[in-house]
Amino acid sequence: MIPKPLEEITEEVLLALISDGAAEGRTIDYKKELPGGSDGDKKEFLADASSFSNTSGGDLVFGMEETQGLPTQLVGLQAADFDLEVRRLESLIASGIDPRIRYSTKLIPCQNGKRCLVIRFDRSWSGPHRVIFKGHDKFYGRNSTGKYPLDVNELRSAFTLSNTVTERIRAFRTERIIALSNNHTPIPFVQNPKIVIHCIPFEAFSGQPQYDVLSYYEDARRLPPMGATGWDRRINLEGVVSFGGRPQSDSYTQLYRNGIIEVVQGRLLGRAVEGQLTIPSIAYEQYIMGYLPTCFQVLTEIGSSLPIVLALTLTNSRGLRMSEGYYPIQEETLVVPEVLVQEFSTPIGTILKPLFDPIWNACGCPASKNFDATGNWIQRR
Repeated sequence: MIPKPLEEITEEVLLALISDGAAEGRTIDYKKELPGGSDGDKKEFLADASSFSNTSGGDLVFGMEETQGLPTQLVGLQAADFDLEVRRLESLIASGIDPRIRYSTKLIPCQNGKRCLVIRFDRSWSGPHRVIFKGHDKFYGRNSTGKYPLDVNELRSAFTLSNTVTERIRAFRTERIIALSNNHTPIPFVQNPKIVIHCIPFEAFSGQPQYDVLSYYEDARRLPPMGATGWDRRINLEGVVSFGGRPQSDSYTQLYRNGIIEVVQGRLLGRAVEGQLTIPSIAYEQYIMGYLPTCFQVLTEIGSSLPIVLALTLTNSRGLRMSEGYYPIQEETLVVPEVLVQEFSTPIGTILKPLFDPIWNACGCPASKNFDATGNWIQRR
């Protein structure tokens, strides 16, 4: 894969692949021309696309000549309508690979008046993906020499990977909920009910990545705890934790070296109103909506890959009720089913409404009163 975000790839970046001798392999492949209209060309393109998704992700670079896998000349592409060509390839990917894969495209102008096309395929956690074009019915992976058909053992491993990762994510979440319910926190913490948010990248439990998170210790402004007006930070065994409140913290954010983010807020819940312990139904959702983009920004900065599992939990929640009234929560720990985030650009309300609604359900209300049915925030008074 070209070591730059797709939006930053220019002709100069592509030319550097030639001078650097960036050979074809596991994460990059070069094509002089776009796939033609023959069935063979289409199957070849779909095999390349699925092989990236089934392995580590990567880039297909169209408009680049190569010799024995080494890029030699950026020749560019000619087409009467480049947008039409991109739509043709997108349609082919949509109909020729099952299940569908995630990818992005960028057309890059060249000084010779032509264009190059880069298609970046994301590593998939819902595979393996099969080429189904006209009964082709094959699975492909990639290694240092390019794509190849997956064998039986590799297929078995690919089919079990997604379930294994899901189980490990849920086991991690369960372990952390138990610890937090017993107030086992990375720093001394208030004994109040807690809002707990987990952002868990799938890759944290597959390839075991280790990110350099110390920059968030060096610049404390980049990792504020949720709802804190002033905070400090420290390095710990897991990574970096920022925290607000003295002498006991009432809010912290733990950034793990494998990309997991754990957000805990202990100040918002459980305030007594007319003798009842309440959830400030508007404020607590606003806090979470306002903070989630910070989590997404951190994950983007460290280079963590999508998708991520987003989870919301309330600990010590028995007896809490919405500030409007309704019924008190019966569960000591309210564990809301996780949601999957496939794109950081997805509207925040659309992501969070499925997490907020079950908490309202636990209080006897059909759904959050702060959103309409499509996930748009409703400004209430």
